[in-house]
Parts: sequence; structure tokens; C-alpha cells
Amino acid sequence: MGLKSTQVAFFPICSIDEVVKLFAFELKRDEPDLTLLSLVLGFVEHFLAVNRVLPVNVPGCSIEGSPCPETRSEVATCFPCVDLPQVRALHTRFTTMIRGAVDRSLYPLKEGYSSRELVKKVSDVIWNSLSRSYFKDRAHIQSLFSFITGTKLDSCGVAFAVVAACQVLGLCDVHLGLSEDHAWVIFGENGEETAEVTWHGKGNEDRRGQTVTAGVAERSWLYLKGSYLKCDRKMEVALMVCAINPSIDHHTDSVELLQLQQHLLWLLYDLGHLSK
Repeated sequence: MGLKSTQVAFFPICSIDEVVKLFAFELKRDEPDLTLLSLVLGFVEHFLAVNRVLPVNVPGCSIEGSPCPETRSEVATCFPCVDLPQVRALHTRFTTMIRGAVDRSLYPLKEGYSSRELVKKVSDVIWNSLSRSYFKDRAHIQSLFSFITGTKLDSCGVAFAVVAACQVLGLCDVHLGLSEDHAWVIFGENGEETAEVTWHGKGNEDRRGQTVTAGVAERSWLYLKGSYLKCDRKMEVALMVCAINPSIDHHTDSVELLQLQQHLLWLLYDLGHLSK
């Protein structure tokens, strides 16, 4: 299954308000499309902060070279146009990769919930698709756009990608578990099962497929003594918004990305999805 006609209707997206409208629509659904939203945010971040084709905030110019409306602060901003064919191609590439690599019939659900073997298999698909050598803590590699176009993800991005992949497979019980500096997945009835899906520390060492029980028992600060955040779909959308990185370089931030993040955070706040 690809993008729905109701999603297609939002494209092309050429302004902050249009991104916000897409997020507002998806947040009304029980299962907001994590893949679509992450691709849109990643696309915008890439062209505003990673591969910006104009000098920073050129007055009166957009990335397409047309006039930009003035903001309330009278600072002219620029915004890329997110076209449907580009997003549809990226969305199809991700969903096809996941569905082609994971045979659901080999991993029957247990009382309607995902098994550890299935979650581990999904994490293997993401893990084995990453570039073998890159700086894991670099900026702008948290989204599925970075994963599909550059095969790079940071630690939290890997966990998010696993959850998004599980959503593609219809595994609605798989969600993110978050602490201050680590991420994993929770699954099963009421999210009582846990599984590591990303690396630990600065190297490539990982405990993928294992529970976080050992870390909790060791009173590791990474697991907050078991009082970690159990996300639902709307909170996972909030995570991707919080993960927007507006930095163009060490000295300059993208005004447009800061404004986009602020607008989306207000949307999430007004809908009650930042309460935790």
C-alpha cells in the first residue's frame, strides 16, 4: 500500500503552514504515518540546513528563486518545495524494502502481539542497511530521509526507523522506549516486552534483541531505573519534531527550521501530545 489519496492531496508542500496542515491531519488518525512525516521533515531539513543552495536567508528569495513572504519579524525566509513524486518514491522505497525483507508468515503473532524474533528481524533489516563506517553522532541523520538517501542514522534514528518499519508491517504494538540518552523498542500487551535495537556508546557494539532488564537491574542511568518513557504513536511524532536540527554550521541556524519546529511543537502542545 502506498500513499492514500487524502495524503496525496497535501502535495506539493511549499510552506511551513502546509507542513503543519499535513501533521495536523496525520495526528487526527489513530496511526499517523511515521514514514511519510519523517520523510517530509528530513527532506525539508536537508535542503534548509545540509545542502542549502542559497546563502543564508537571502531577502526576497526562495530556493526556487521566487519572492518569499515576510514573517512577522520582517525577516524574509526561504522554503523548499516538497513534490509528491519525490516523497512517493522515497515512501515506496522504504515500505518495499521492509515488506520484501520480512516474511510475516515466518513470525506468527503471539496472542495478537509481536514476537521478539520478529522485532529482532526488523532491526536486522535496518541495521544491515546502514553504511558500515560514518560518524554516528553527526547532525541531520535522524530521519528516514537520511536513511533512504544516505543509509545513515544516529542511535535514536535507528530505533525510530525500526518502529516505523514495524508500523509498515502492521505491528501496532511496537513503540519507542526513551530515556534521556538512549532509545529502544517496547512491544507486547501494554508494552511490557522490551528489545534493544541500536548500539551503545561511541562504537558499534550492540545488544540488539536483548531486553533492557539487565540495564535496569544494573541501575544504569541510561534506563532511569525502569522509569523510562513509553511512547504512543503521537509521542513518536513529537519525538521527530523535537529531533529537528536547525543548525547549518557551528555558528548559524536556519530561521525556517526554527519556525517550523516552533509551529509543530505548538500543534503538538495544543493537542496534548507533549504532556509527558
